[in-house]
Amino acid sequence: MLKFALFGTWIIFVTAGATFASVYLGGLTSNSSTAPDDLGVEELTSDLTSVPIIRGGDVSGYVILQLSFAADRALLDDKKLDPMPYIKDAAFRVVFTSSEIDFRHLRSGDLDRLTDGIASEANRRLGANIVRLVLFQQLNFVKKEDIRTNWIGGEGGGN
Repeated sequence: MLKFALFGTWIIFVTAGATFASVYLGGLTSNSSTAPDDLGVEELTSDLTSVPIIRGGDVSGYVILQLSFAADRALLDDKKLDPMPYIKDAAFRVVFTSSEIDFRHLRSGDLDRLTDGIASEANRRLGANIVRLVLFQQLNFVKKEDIRTNWIGGEGGGN
């Protein structure tokens, strides 16, 4: 009978020890994780940018755009670099190389393809998932025929 009592007491201590150890060690691993704290996002806004659209070897017009970016604040602090040149370059490259998008007649899904492409290209160039979201502030297409040549050539106007 004494053996059963000692065996039962031993089982209780082992169970209690295992429970205590799992709770204690589980708390250590969750508190000491290497993932950075989520500090939220920082909104970055680009300047107006014009991107030439080339179709058939000729300039057919210009896309004029201004974008906002929701960037991960913790990763921005960690990288210690200005992400805006990389983000602007990514936007320029994605718009310039988007030959499947007709900017004269945008279709549903075109804007999502552009924003997703800009975010992924910017993150690839930055080496981290800094850009969480890309938003259009302005998006205009100006046909080549609608551009005043006297503004470009400096022949009157503009003063």
